[in-house]
Amino acid sequence: MLFAYKRFLELVNDTQNVKILYEYIENTMKAPIDTSDLLRWQWVQCISAFDKFVHDIVRIGMIDIFQGNRLATPKYNTFQMDIQTYVDMQNSPLTAVTIFEQKIILKHSFLAFQDPGKVADALSYIWNDNDKWATISSMVGMSRNDCVTFLKNAVIRRNQIVHEGDYTDVLAKRQDIYEQDVNEIRQFILKIGKAIYDCVI
Repeated sequence: MLFAYKRFLELVNDTQNVKILYEYIENTMKAPIDTSDLLRWQWVQCISAFDKFVHDIVRIGMIDIFQGNRLATPKYNTFQMDIQTYVDMQNSPLTAVTIFEQKIILKHSFLAFQDPGKVADALSYIWNDNDKWATISSMVGMSRNDCVTFLKNAVIRRNQIVHEGDYTDVLAKRQDIYEQDVNEIRQFILKIGKAIYDCVI
């Protein structure tokens, strides 16, 4: 899981490069163009990095359980596989772990682990805690409600940027976006990522 966490940090910290570019254009070049999409890209990338991180640690944790290196959770015990997968595992025992991993990737490839409820549900495969967001929010120094609401709103805005071009009405006016808000999102994502990592290892 350490590799997954380090990759998460790299992906989030990569947005700093675009932050530097944005600040250079805004403060030095003063180019007569709209640079706000550089802020939007950072927002989207931070949420995407978090989504990938949850996918990665859940997959790795489930493989650890499969190999007997981690205790199974009730949610893990409900993970469904088709008969053909079992047959493939029996016929190729040396690759059973690989087959299991491929099944996890396939089943989760249709899911986004961004919304707090979906994140908690995914983590249930490897972490048996009745109120995961209470634990996570406590670790980042926020109330449960504030932490969950902050993530929900960040994901809603990410979806507006990705799926709607960040337009708000028929008059084609885009929502304003501010550098400080992007910085807050980045720091928040890093904090909850660290809290989740500390909880699941």
